[in-house]
Amino acid sequence: MALTPPKTAPELLDLYWADMRSHLLEVAAAFDRLERAGGVRDPRLDALRRVARIAVDEQPERARRFLEELSK
Repeated sequence: MALTPPKTAPELLDLYWADMRSHLLEVAAAFDRLERAGGVRDPRLDALRRVARIAVDEQPERARRFLEELSK
């Protein structure tokens, strides 16, 4: 069985665009709901804010750094 060549960045974006958009929207909406409910000081939210920055920081190994940050 022949292996297919790896997908290009545009092909991967076509593949993942809708899921990525949906997941990011869910996260933004959850933060909005918490804020509307009066907010809360909680280390879990602080951690989520830190990993959200990692998710979009354009540095390598985001998934690894994301998980390491949450395991502190």
